[in-house]
Amino acid sequence: MQRHFSTTIKAGPIRHTETSESGVLFNDGTFVKIKYYQVADDGKAFSAKQLQAREAQTNSDWTTGKIFFKEPYDRRFMGDYSFSQPQVCAGCPNTLLVVRFTSAIQDAQHGNGMMWIDSTTARVKQLTYAPNALPSHATSGSVSEISSNPAPGIWYVTRIDESYNGRAAIISGTGTFTGTFDRIRRFPSLAQGQAALEDGTI
Repeated sequence: MQRHFSTTIKAGPIRHTETSESGVLFNDGTFVKIKYYQVADDGKAFSAKQLQAREAQTNSDWTTGKIFFKEPYDRRFMGDYSFSQPQVCAGCPNTLLVVRFTSAIQDAQHGNGMMWIDSTTARVKQLTYAPNALPSHATSGSVSEISSNPAPGIWYVTRIDESYNGRAAIISGTGTFTGTFDRIRRFPSLAQGQAALEDGTI
């Protein structure tokens, strides 16, 4: 799939933005590699050396399981969470149920929140949570994820919105992140997926 990320930080007179374009490959749900095609810091494109460094760091962090949110509905991480009984979602279609989840694990990869599940498909359509550990200088934050069926037989998170408030010394500020995911597809072989990732033809 392709990933389109945008981050904006505002603190007093300071404004910082970063955008990136990248691709990511999984093999039957197991992470393989991320490839960055472009990163811009306050509108200035990364050099080839900077891009290579970002790519190496991100791949290392993903390989060691440090970056991604450990979704409460993922069978690998369900034991990290406690769940409420499903409830009918007030004001929602009658097929939509809401489940609250909590985790005692105090890191950025876990959180407390709620998810909306389509009872006809048993798929999570939306999830919101507050991370159990916030980014540096953040004092509060929330994350919202939208999932959809972007290709036959595939259900995946296709949009993430994050919003934070924070303070450094006497300066308060905000931070927002938006990530969208598209061109989600399967390949007949891992080798074909790797080739498409490298040449940006996902």
